[in-house]
Amino acid sequence: MLDNVIPVKTEAGRQEIENRSHHLGPRHRTVLIAINGQRQLGEVRRQFASFGDVAGLIGELAEAGLIEFSGSGPTKEAANESGPASVDPVVLPADAITPAATARKFMNNTVVDHLGLRSFLFTLKLERCDSQADFLEILPEYRRQLRKVLDNAVVNTLHEEAEALIARI
Repeated sequence: MLDNVIPVKTEAGRQEIENRSHHLGPRHRTVLIAINGQRQLGEVRRQFASFGDVAGLIGELAEAGLIEFSGSGPTKEAANESGPASVDPVVLPADAITPAATARKFMNNTVVDHLGLRSFLFTLKLERCDSQADFLEILPEYRRQLRKVLDNAVVNTLHEEAEALIARI
Protein backbone atom coordinates (compact mmCIF):
# COMPACT_ATOMS: atom_id res chain seq x y z
CA MET A 1 0.00 0.00 0.00
CA LEU A 2 1.19 3.50 -0.68
CA ASP A 3 2.66 5.33 2.26
CA ASN A 4 0.54 8.39 1.49
CA VAL A 5 -2.87 6.77 2.15
CA ILE A 6 -4.46 7.69 5.43
CA PRO A 7 -5.62 4.92 7.75
CA VAL A 8 -8.73 5.76 9.77
CA LYS A 9 -10.46 4.00 12.64
CA THR A 10 -13.77 2.41 11.81
CA GLU A 11 -16.67 2.56 14.25
CA ALA A 12 -15.54 -0.89 15.42
CA GLY A 13 -12.06 0.53 16.02
CA ARG A 14 -13.42 3.38 18.13
CA GLN A 15 -15.52 0.90 20.09
CA GLU A 16 -12.48 -1.31 20.61
CA ILE A 17 -10.58 1.55 22.22
CA GLU A 18 -13.47 2.10 24.59
CA ASN A 19 -14.54 -1.48 25.32
CA ARG A 20 -11.46 -3.67 24.65
CA SER A 21 -13.72 -6.42 23.28
CA HIS A 22 -11.08 -7.80 20.89
CA HIS A 23 -8.49 -8.13 23.67
CA LEU A 24 -5.77 -6.62 21.51
CA GLY A 25 -2.16 -6.88 22.56
CA PRO A 26 -0.34 -3.73 23.62
CA ARG A 27 1.37 -3.18 20.25
CA HIS A 28 -1.88 -3.53 18.30
CA ARG A 29 -3.73 -1.26 20.72
CA THR A 30 -1.02 1.40 20.65
CA VAL A 31 -1.00 1.48 16.84
CA LEU A 32 -4.82 1.60 16.76
CA ILE A 33 -4.86 4.56 19.13
CA ALA A 34 -2.21 6.37 17.09
CA ILE A 35 -4.28 6.07 13.92
CA ASN A 36 -6.18 9.32 13.97
CA GLY A 37 -7.32 9.86 10.38
CA GLN A 38 -4.78 12.65 9.90
CA ARG A 39 -1.40 10.96 9.53
CA GLN A 40 -0.35 9.01 6.50
CA LEU A 41 0.42 5.30 6.65
CA GLY A 42 4.13 5.97 6.10
CA GLU A 43 4.24 8.21 9.18
CA VAL A 44 2.56 5.55 11.31
CA ARG A 45 4.95 2.89 10.02
CA ARG A 46 7.99 5.07 10.83
CA GLN A 47 6.66 6.02 14.27
CA PHE A 48 6.32 2.37 15.27
CA ALA A 49 9.31 0.93 13.41
CA SER A 50 10.69 -0.32 16.73
CA PHE A 51 7.66 -2.64 17.00
CA GLY A 52 9.02 -4.79 14.20
CA ASP A 53 6.47 -5.83 11.58
CA VAL A 54 4.32 -2.68 11.64
CA ALA A 55 2.79 -3.52 8.27
CA GLY A 56 1.66 -6.85 9.74
CA LEU A 57 0.12 -5.11 12.76
CA ILE A 58 -1.71 -2.65 10.53
CA GLY A 59 -2.85 -5.49 8.28
CA GLU A 60 -4.25 -7.39 11.26
CA LEU A 61 -6.11 -4.28 12.46
CA ALA A 62 -7.56 -3.86 8.96
CA GLU A 63 -8.47 -7.54 8.72
CA ALA A 64 -10.31 -7.26 12.05
CA GLY A 65 -12.28 -4.32 10.62
CA LEU A 66 -10.84 -1.85 13.14
CA ILE A 67 -9.27 0.44 10.52
CA GLU A 68 -9.71 1.16 6.85
CA PHE A 69 -7.78 3.10 4.24
CA SER A 70 -9.31 6.20 2.67
CA GLY A 71 -12.67 4.45 2.26
CA SER A 72 -11.35 1.24 0.71
CA GLY A 73 -12.36 -2.06 2.22
CA PRO A 74 -10.00 -3.22 4.97
CA THR A 75 -7.85 -6.19 4.03
CA LYS A 76 -4.62 -7.61 5.37
CA GLU A 77 -3.25 -7.77 1.83
CA ALA A 78 -3.92 -4.07 1.22
CA ALA A 79 -2.05 -3.07 4.37
CA ASN A 80 0.97 -5.22 3.51
CA GLU A 81 1.07 -4.44 -0.20
CA SER A 82 4.14 -2.49 -1.37
CA GLY A 83 3.11 -1.61 -4.89
CA PRO A 84 0.69 1.05 -6.08
CA ALA A 85 -2.85 0.66 -4.89
CA SER A 86 -6.10 2.00 -6.21
CA VAL A 87 -7.68 3.99 -3.41
CA ASP A 88 -11.10 5.58 -3.60
CA PRO A 89 -11.22 8.99 -1.95
CA VAL A 90 -13.57 9.39 0.98
CA VAL A 91 -16.48 11.64 0.14
CA LEU A 92 -18.48 12.62 3.19
CA PRO A 93 -21.59 14.75 3.36
CA ALA A 94 -20.90 18.24 4.69
CA ASP A 95 -22.66 17.48 7.97
CA ALA A 96 -20.73 14.22 8.60
CA ILE A 97 -17.86 15.99 10.40
CA THR A 98 -19.27 16.98 13.75
CA PRO A 99 -17.90 19.80 15.89
CA ALA A 100 -17.00 17.20 18.55
CA ALA A 101 -15.00 15.21 15.99
CA THR A 102 -13.21 18.37 14.89
CA ALA A 103 -12.29 19.29 18.47
CA ARG A 104 -11.21 15.72 19.25
CA LYS A 105 -9.05 15.55 16.12
CA PHE A 106 -7.37 18.91 16.85
CA MET A 107 -6.63 18.07 20.47
CA ASN A 108 -5.44 14.56 19.61
CA ASN A 109 -3.16 15.73 16.81
CA THR A 110 -1.53 18.49 18.83
CA VAL A 111 -0.85 16.26 21.83
CA VAL A 112 0.38 13.29 19.77
CA ASP A 113 2.53 15.51 17.55
CA HIS A 114 4.27 17.07 20.54
CA LEU A 115 4.34 14.20 23.03
CA GLY A 116 4.32 11.07 20.87
CA LEU A 117 3.68 7.89 22.86
CA ARG A 118 3.66 9.85 26.11
CA SER A 119 0.22 11.09 25.08
CA PHE A 120 -1.23 7.56 25.21
CA LEU A 121 -3.34 7.92 28.38
CA PHE A 122 -4.61 11.35 27.41
CA THR A 123 -5.61 10.01 23.99
CA LEU A 124 -7.62 7.24 25.65
CA LYS A 125 -9.52 9.80 27.72
CA LEU A 126 -10.04 12.05 24.71
CA GLU A 127 -11.57 9.20 22.69
CA ARG A 128 -14.39 9.03 25.26
CA CYS A 129 -15.34 12.72 24.95
CA ASP A 130 -18.66 13.28 23.21
CA SER A 131 -20.28 16.31 24.78
CA GLN A 132 -19.14 19.85 25.37
CA ALA A 133 -19.02 19.11 29.11
CA ASP A 134 -16.71 16.12 28.46
CA PHE A 135 -14.32 18.29 26.47
CA LEU A 136 -14.37 21.11 29.01
CA GLU A 137 -13.55 18.59 31.73
CA ILE A 138 -10.46 17.32 29.88
CA LEU A 139 -9.27 20.77 28.74
CA PRO A 140 -7.08 21.46 31.84
CA GLU A 141 -5.31 18.14 31.34
CA TYR A 142 -4.79 19.01 27.67
CA ARG A 143 -3.05 22.19 28.80
CA ARG A 144 -0.93 20.31 31.38
CA GLN A 145 0.19 17.76 28.79
CA LEU A 146 1.27 20.45 26.34
CA ARG A 147 3.10 22.40 29.04
CA LYS A 148 5.45 19.43 29.47
CA VAL A 149 7.06 20.15 26.11
CA LEU A 150 6.01 23.60 24.89
CA ASP A 151 6.48 27.15 26.10
CA ASN A 152 3.56 29.11 27.55
CA ALA A 153 2.86 31.22 24.46
CA VAL A 154 2.40 28.15 22.24
CA VAL A 155 0.34 26.36 24.89
CA ASN A 156 -1.91 29.42 25.23
CA THR A 157 -2.46 29.56 21.47
CA LEU A 158 -3.32 25.84 21.21
CA HIS A 159 -5.53 26.05 24.30
CA GLU A 160 -7.47 29.00 22.84
CA GLU A 161 -7.97 27.14 19.57
CA ALA A 162 -9.23 24.07 21.45
CA GLU A 163 -11.61 26.26 23.49
CA ALA A 164 -12.97 27.83 20.30
CA LEU A 165 -13.60 24.39 18.78
CA ILE A 166 -15.26 23.16 21.98
CA ALA A 167 -17.51 26.23 22.02
CA ARG A 168 -18.97 25.07 18.66
CA ILE A 169 -20.14 21.76 20.11
